[in-house]
Amino acid sequence: MNDGEGCSKDRDEIDVLWDDLGAFVRRLRTKRHDHKLTPSQIQALGHLDRQGPLTAKELAKFERVTPQSIAKTVAALEEQGMVTRRADPSDGRAALVTMTELGTSTLHEDRTKRTQWLAEVIDAECTEAERDLLLIAGRILRRLGQGASPASTSISEESLMNP
Repeated sequence: MNDGEGCSKDRDEIDVLWDDLGAFVRRLRTKRHDHKLTPSQIQALGHLDRQGPLTAKELAKFERVTPQSIAKTVAALEEQGMVTRRADPSDGRAALVTMTELGTSTLHEDRTKRTQWLAEVIDAECTEAERDLLLIAGRILRRLGQGASPASTSISEESLMNP
C-alpha cells in the first residue's frame, strides 16, 4: 500500500477504474435488449448451473443478497419455468432450487450471445496484449468479487497467465 501523496493518486486512479467498470457494464446491458431475464435472475441461474441445486439461503449467500431478495428472484424464475423447488432431503424445512431444462437452455443461450459479442469486441478493439491483460484482470476481479485473498486462493503470477 502507498501512503501520503501516492495514496491520493491511487484513489484518483481507483475512481477512474470505477467509472471504467461502470461504462463497460452499461455497454454490456445494452446487449441484453431482447432478454426476458434480469441480471439478478441470470446470476442466480449461473450459480445453480455451476453449483447444482441449492437452498435459497445458499443461493442468497452466493449472490450476497438478503433472503428476501433471493426469494423474489427465485419466485420470478419459478413463475417463468426456469427453476423448480422441492423439499431438501437433508433439511425438511428448506427447499432446494433446481434449474429446469428451460432454465438451462435459456442460460446457455444467453452465455453464448454474451461470449460471442465480447469475443467480437475484443477481437475488433484490442491488441493481443490488451486481450491477455483483460483476461488476467477478469480473474482478479472475480477473486475480488468473491472476497478471497490471493493467499487463500493459491493464485500466483503463473496461474493468472494460464487459467
